[in-house]
Amino acid sequence: MSGDHDDVVSTPDHGDVQVEPVQPVQPVVAAPVVPVVTATSIRRFAPDAVIAALVGLVLTVIGLIAITRAGIDDPIEQPVVEVLGFTHTTWLGAIEVAIGLGLLLSGAARSRGGAILFGSILGVGAFVGAVQQDSFDESLALESSFAWLLVIAGAVVVLAALLVPRTISRTERVTTL
Repeated sequence: MSGDHDDVVSTPDHGDVQVEPVQPVQPVVAAPVVPVVTATSIRRFAPDAVIAALVGLVLTVIGLIAITRAGIDDPIEQPVVEVLGFTHTTWLGAIEVAIGLGLLLSGAARSRGGAILFGSILGVGAFVGAVQQDSFDESLALESSFAWLLVIAGAVVVLAALLVPRTISRTERVTTL
């Protein structure tokens, strides 16, 4: 081929084919890098933990009032005092404070296992106290009606820990500098 016919190519099957000259490619210019800040916030809500903490708080306050009124100077099963219309001894107050603090801490830590454990102890112990009231009449001064209230409270804590779903929401905010 000669220099005049640089853009014509012969092929055996199709004859002469016209070839277009190649255009130079423009270089790709990268966009400037813009610094960004991403802030992520996660909100968690555990209604079961709130229920456990509230029951624990109420139980702890009732127990502390009973201990304060009954005192710790005399024998621990004497005197018998009233708190919210129910009879208590220092023993019963101490038991309420122990279980109440366990529930309060379980709620604060959002621990389902802790809420189930302390709610079960509360419910089962109160159930035994309700059906065997005569056995605990002198040492705890536990009334059957108060024991049944505690059974319900323990059942509510356990059922909430087992059945109530928890929610998590995530929010991202991107800001350019």
